[in-house]
Amino acid sequence: MKKAFILMAAALFLASCGLTKEDLGMAKSKPDETQVSRRSQLVLPPDFDVRPQ
Repeated sequence: MKKAFILMAAALFLASCGLTKEDLGMAKSKPDETQVSRRSQLVLPPDFDVRPQ
């Protein structure tokens, strides 16, 4: 019974560690701000004000 408790406590401790989560692939991946590109602004077409008949 003690072995099971110790194993469960060790597993809980390791699962809560951030580095262990990253190594096991369980952590959420964060976007890299340096790789994000900005889009150009939206442009309205020249005949936007013309209504269909």
